[in-house]
Amino acid sequence: MEWEWKLIREACTGCGISADVCTVGAIRMTREMPYPEPVPLNCTFCLDCPDECPFDAIEIHEVRLAAFK
Repeated sequence: MEWEWKLIREACTGCGISADVCTVGAIRMTREMPYPEPVPLNCTFCLDCPDECPFDAIEIHEVRLAAFK
């Protein structure tokens, strides 16, 4: 199963909460960055970031891979 992390920029305020709650370093954000960036290889899909975002600015979706015929 593959997953995709999506930031909804229209809703994101750049507050940094998502990066703060991520314990595995899967979200990168510095003071100079207007928005957080995902670090997909670190993500364990614990879903803490969308759960803790007070602005509902993060979505995580399952990516369905096409079956080989």
